[in-house]
Amino acid sequence: MSSYILKIVGKRLDTFIMLLAKLQINFKIVKRNKELLVIEVLEEDYHKILKIKTTYKIEIVKRKGLINIIHFLKTRKLFVIILIIGLLFFNLLTNITFSIKVIDTDSKIREIILEDLEEFGLKKYNFKISYNKKEEIENKILKKEKDIIEWIEIEEKGISYEVKIIKRIKEDIEKETEPRNIIAKKKGLITRIEAEQGEIVTKKNAYVNEGDILISGLIKNNDNIVSKTRAIGKVYAEIWYKVSLSLPINYHEEQKTGNTKNVIEISFLNNELSLTDFNKYIHSKDSKKYIYKNPLLPISINLTKKEEVKITEIDFSKNYEKNIKPLAIEKLKTRLGDDINILGEKVLKKEENADKINIDIFFKVEEDITMYSSLKDFNIEEENEKIKNESSE
Repeated sequence: MSSYILKIVGKRLDTFIMLLAKLQINFKIVKRNKELLVIEVLEEDYHKILKIKTTYKIEIVKRKGLINIIHFLKTRKLFVIILIIGLLFFNLLTNITFSIKVIDTDSKIREIILEDLEEFGLKKYNFKISYNKKEEIENKILKKEKDIIEWIEIEEKGISYEVKIIKRIKEDIEKETEPRNIIAKKKGLITRIEAEQGEIVTKKNAYVNEGDILISGLIKNNDNIVSKTRAIGKVYAEIWYKVSLSLPINYHEEQKTGNTKNVIEISFLNNELSLTDFNKYIHSKDSKKYIYKNPLLPISINLTKKEEVKITEIDFSKNYEKNIKPLAIEKLKTRLGDDINILGEKVLKKEENADKINIDIFFKVEEDITMYSSLKDFNIEEENEKIKNESSE
């Protein structure tokens, strides 16, 4: 609500007060003496006072509310316009990419990655890209250049981007053709065998222990080993795991999405008026820098950095399938990797107290248990002689 603080100077001030009352003008006396009267009136009542023909000297001491902001902007119009244009120009410059640097000693790889970056949308003197776009570009380059790089990270540094990569080191040809067995990485019940090369020495529904041979790289003829090959394939087994979780009954999380922007705002009292934010975040973490701040009035112009956040509210005492099971699966995959197939689960124990819930879940998982043992140093002649001696005994 807008109001004015007015100073009225003149003789017989009681007559002026009676006139205000007669005209039904609401006012609040702030100060009064013999020849001085200070009152506060609303904006509409101030305009009524201006229409009164009087010999009293009426002077505005202070404006409050929206009219104060309007008066400030009117009296400093040129300054505000220059300031806003300057801030918009500054905001424009800080959102343009001026440099892209690929950190690698190989000049050919640097050139390839720079060309890929430009192809997928990250270019010098263009606007900066969003967090999601950065992730998309990283994935596209990894897919396109899978033969030369193992990993890539694009990092924003002020008005520049720094690109870090790890080159893919190709295995030695000899190692790639080295004879081997496929053995069990851990104990479990065999569910699937996918053999491309080698002799299968186990079967579905067989229980195996860690280190057992599953697909042999030894080629036999009439019980004699005639050659070695490289066993190729995958073996899957059913394995049980227990996952324990301790969770709060009510959970609140604020997670940054990676999206940020700088906006210009006018602050008045506890109100914020954005001048450049045309697509507002639902939730954000804000950090302000004052561009202009009036030491006497509750008004300021700010450059505000907004970081988008996603707020999650969960009641873990309800809806096991939606709230608890996904967390347990995520914990299991963190331990085992994503290449698993969950066949079933069973809640073993669930305890609730005032603020926590403790739960144990058994998961039945189909998992790749493929591991390798080298046959490089395996001596065929010695092994055949050993088998011959054992059979003759």
